[in-house]
Amino acid sequence: MINTIPYFKNLSMEKRGKWFGVFIALPALIAIFSTIFYPLFVGIINSFMDIKLMNIKDGSWNWSGFDNYVKLYNDRYFWNALKNTVIFTTTWTFGAAIIGLIAAVLLNKETRLHRFIASTLLIPWIIPPVAVALLFRTMAASRNGIFNEVLKDLGIIKRSLRYFESPDLVGISVVFSTMWIAFPFFMLFCLAGLKTIPKDLIEGAMIDGANAFQRFIFITLPSLKGVIVISTTLSIVWGFNFYDFIYTVSKGGPLSRSETFVILAQRMAFDQGDFGYASALGVVWLIMLVVASYIYLRQMKVI
Repeated sequence: MINTIPYFKNLSMEKRGKWFGVFIALPALIAIFSTIFYPLFVGIINSFMDIKLMNIKDGSWNWSGFDNYVKLYNDRYFWNALKNTVIFTTTWTFGAAIIGLIAAVLLNKETRLHRFIASTLLIPWIIPPVAVALLFRTMAASRNGIFNEVLKDLGIIKRSLRYFESPDLVGISVVFSTMWIAFPFFMLFCLAGLKTIPKDLIEGAMIDGANAFQRFIFITLPSLKGVIVISTTLSIVWGFNFYDFIYTVSKGGPLSRSETFVILAQRMAFDQGDFGYASALGVVWLIMLVVASYIYLRQMKVI
């Protein structure tokens, strides 16, 4: 096809090959631009506009400068969402990473039983978060919920707890529930990383008298550093965008105790119709993710 264009008939084969690569990549570049960069550009522009649901139809948008960012700075709900997002994401990320690493080490054996258990443990990660949220709401119900009934039978509690309805319990309930969803992700990454560790290295350490704990500290962990960094970085990005589970179990409440960035953005955009504020929140959100990921990767000496 490229040879039929008059401009390319006089080009050398090397230059034709380069242009052919450009033509091949062009559909992907158009898709990336239209689905990522164009919405990002529009969102940045909208963050400097006064866009309300009431004036979208008539197009009466006004340039507001940094008013939306000043509003963010003075909004206690923004700082509350920032605190919740950072605490929730870091807690469940590193909690799930530790559980996933332990599970991977225990299941790193080539037997049918271990492969079956590993496959079974992937179920929490495979199930849609909305379904998991409905499952946890049922099990954590204050009346006849299995969590309360088991804890009562064990004598740990005397009366039923309202896990997702109490301002004091909703945060820790969301964290532990999300850890249950996320740990198979880390387990899968760590299992793949463990397969790459040379067996000769492990056997040599055993011959030198290293026990299991020493082999784990001085061989396994350093070998899994890259895997752990990549998986935790992806989990942090995923955590900042985690919406469906939290919204289903608590809708950001009670008293905004479980409201995160994404839930606040949804509430401001679709409940209150302030799209300029929601766009400014998205820009700050993006900058925080980029900076945090860069600092983390630099500290771990990956980049």
